Amino acid sequence: MRQHGQSYLRAMNEKFTIVKVSGKIVEKADELRTFVKAFAAIKGKKMLIFSGNMMAQEIGNKMGIKTKLIDDRPVVDAGTLKLLTMVYGGLVSRLFVSLLQGNKVNALGVTGADMNLITSVKLTDGKLGDTGQVRHVNTEGIARLIDNGIVPVLAPITHDGRGNLLFNETDAMAAEIARALALRFNITLIYCFEKKGVLLNTDDPDSVIANLRRTQYKALRDMDIIKDWFVNKLDNAFTAIDHGVKEVVITSPAGLGKDDKGTHIKG
Repeated sequence: MRQHGQSYLRAMNEKFTIVKVSGKIVEKADELRTFVKAFAAIKGKKMLIFSGNMMAQEIGNKMGIKTKLIDDRPVVDAGTLKLLTMVYGGLVSRLFVSLLQGNKVNALGVTGADMNLITSVKLTDGKLGDTGQVRHVNTEGIARLIDNGIVPVLAPITHDGRGNLLFNETDAMAAEIARALALRFNITLIYCFEKKGVLLNTDDPDSVIANLRRTQYKALRDMDIIKDWFVNKLDNAFTAIDHGVKEVVITSPAGLGKDDKGTHIKG
C-alpha cells in the first residue's frame, strides 16, 4: 500500500501540459512553424489538441460542401461531418505529426474514437447537428501513450460509443480532458491563439492582462470589455480551474512556454 501511495503521489506531482491551438495559427504557415517549434520545446509530458475551421471550409467549398455557421461554429450535417473528419482526422493531423517529427517529437495523430479515448453525447438542442459534448475521457489510454514516449495529437472528432462520430468544439474539449487528467497529473492547460493573451483593449495588442482573477473577469464581462468568443474560452478556463487544473495560460505561439508572457489563471 505504501508503494502504491508513493507512486500515486509522484504521478499527481508530475507536470502534464495540454496545448489547444487555434485554427488561425494552423492556417498560417509561418505561425504554424513557430508554434510547432515552441511546442516541441515544452519539457515533460504533453499533448496537443487543434482546430481549423477555415481550412475545412475552403476544402469543403472546392468539394461543393457548404458549411453553415452559428456563432462561428459549424452546423454538422452528414456531409459536413465527413468533411471535418477528413480534414481534421486526416490532412491537419498528418501535417502536425510530420512537423513535430521534424522537431524530434514522437507524435501520433488520433481522434477521440481511436483507443476509445473520448466518448461524447450529442448536444441536446440539435441546432449544431452532430456536435458532441465530452462524456468520458479515457485517462488510462492517454497515460499509456504518454508513458510510452508518444505525444498525442488529438483531432476534435469523437464518438458516442454506438458507432457514430461526432465533432467537438475544441476549447470545451480541451478543458474536459484537462479536468479528467487533473486527477492523475499536475495539469497546465494552454490556449494558444493569434493574440498575445486576454486584452484589456482589443485595439491594443499589447494590453495583455498578465494575471486574471475570477472577480476581475466577471467585472470585465459586466462592463462588456471581455466578450464574444473570449467569453467561451475563459468560461472553459475557469471551469478547468474549478476541477483541479493548476493553471490555464492564454497566449500566442511566440509566448508559448514563457512564464512572463500571456494571461495566467491559477487555481
